Amino acid sequence: MTTTTARRRVHPDLAHHHPRVTRLTRGGWTWECDCGGASARSVVARLTWHQAFVGALIHSASIAP
Repeated sequence: MTTTTARRRVHPDLAHHHPRVTRLTRGGWTWECDCGGASARSVVARLTWHQAFVGALIHSASIAP
């Protein structure tokens, strides 16, 4: 007897933004999103990882156009 398990299709979440937090080569952290949104990339004001992460979380809570 052979049993098959139906695979669930993964549906991408297109309603929300999905920003990524990355480390800058000059130090500090930034976040950017495929929609074009991003944290400011200033040499003077470098973001800590926590600041970049919170900014990305706030952006991801908004509804994508």
